Amino acid sequence: MKWVYVNQPSAYIRKYELTEGKDIKLVIKYNLEQQSVRISSDENHRLFFIDKTGLWHNKTILKNEYGVEIGRLSIDKLHGAGSIDMEGKRYNFSFQKNTELVVFENSVSQPLAVCDMTAAPSFSSLAANKYSNEEYACFLLGICWHLFPLTAAEQLEFAASTVA
Repeated sequence: MKWVYVNQPSAYIRKYELTEGKDIKLVIKYNLEQQSVRISSDENHRLFFIDKTGLWHNKTILKNEYGVEIGRLSIDKLHGAGSIDMEGKRYNFSFQKNTELVVFENSVSQPLAVCDMTAAPSFSSLAANKYSNEEYACFLLGICWHLFPLTAAEQLEFAASTVA
């Protein structure tokens, strides 16, 4: 898989496509001004919001379009690694060789996904470890949403458990 940056006419929107071979698996549009990300695939379109928290704003909270928290992201930028908690599951990630985003559960040697990031340069720097927390959140949310889609029943169950 590969994240590819797609030029947008607006300076406030960054658009990326998750591709596999010649197929576009999904598209994310990150709005810097609204701190939101729109994820689109052939079947679904969703809107998520990204909030920062923590003493040094190193933790990121992910909320769905209704404002319900669906996950949290912790990043150690010094080591280019972190974790994302989504719907009761924890996934770890790290940047390998500054060009690959590796998502794994227990061991980096058994990845769930490896995404080439060379075609998705950050505006702040071309080095992969210089992405903003929000950009990390967008990429990881997109990968998790693509790899582990929830059924309609699971979505209702999860929404009910977070509201209760």
